[in-house]
Amino acid sequence: MKRTSMVEYFHGETVIYSSVLQIGDSREITSRSRVLAVQRQYELFFGGEGEEIFPIFTRPIPKLQPNSNDISIQTLHQSPVISVRSIRMLAVSTSSVVHIGSTSTVDAEARIKHIRQLAPDSSLPSMTNTETTSSIVKDEK
Repeated sequence: MKRTSMVEYFHGETVIYSSVLQIGDSREITSRSRVLAVQRQYELFFGGEGEEIFPIFTRPIPKLQPNSNDISIQTLHQSPVISVRSIRMLAVSTSSVVHIGSTSTVDAEARIKHIRQLAPDSSLPSMTNTETTSSIVKDEK
């Protein structure tokens, strides 16, 4: 059943990185984000640092396989209108969905690898392990 979506007031600051803002019906929403974020104390690049070297970007993500025999849904739409008075949204990011309406399928995926590289001694621009998500600071006295 198709319905009309009405929004009286909407204020949104930011929608970024493969995110979706949908007012109204949709059949399918698909959003994907692949993010490699590197925070370095010093600008030192090793080469070959792209996202293809991290398994998180290539491993298949297991998906739930719905078994239609086990699902029983009963809905009652008393009104053909989806009415929203007010929405205030600060931000939507990285494969997120804000949707006012009906949809059949939403498929969203975000893969993020965040690396922090800190020097063991703040006076030397040497780096530590490049494949960790936690900060590594060695005290070498």
